Amino acid sequence: MPSVAKTYKSAVDLWVLAIMIGVPLATILTGVSIAFGLYFFHWHENIGRLAGAFLILTGAGTSALIATFAFPCCYTLRENELFIQCGAYKLVVPYNEIQRLELSCSLWNAPALSVNRVKIVHEGGVCLVSPKNRREFIADLQARLPASRTRA
Repeated sequence: MPSVAKTYKSAVDLWVLAIMIGVPLATILTGVSIAFGLYFFHWHENIGRLAGAFLILTGAGTSALIATFAFPCCYTLRENELFIQCGAYKLVVPYNEIQRLELSCSLWNAPALSVNRVKIVHEGGVCLVSPKNRREFIADLQARLPASRTRA
């Protein structure tokens, strides 16, 4: 069983990246346009600046939340456990608790930035991850599982 830790970065779907960048950016740009009078509504000047500032802060806050909970997104195969990190979210799955691995394509909430995922069934439940090279990740993970565990 390999003992050297190996880290796999998450694959990132273009549409997920577009949403993660586009939504906060659109909110900030809308706020800037309202705050500095580049709008088509006839707002009272102070209301426009206040509304613009609110949107700018909302966009900046959304960006901060996305960065906090999405980056870095990686999966580390350690000596005796799989360490999953997606921003502030961290999960440790001991190899002896893993029951099954399978390819998956799912939109379920998971520490993953792509819908092309690996489903890991373990004693504590199910976890979906999206390493860049799914087949290599599965092969490497299976090589680290105890011989008594099911390898699928």
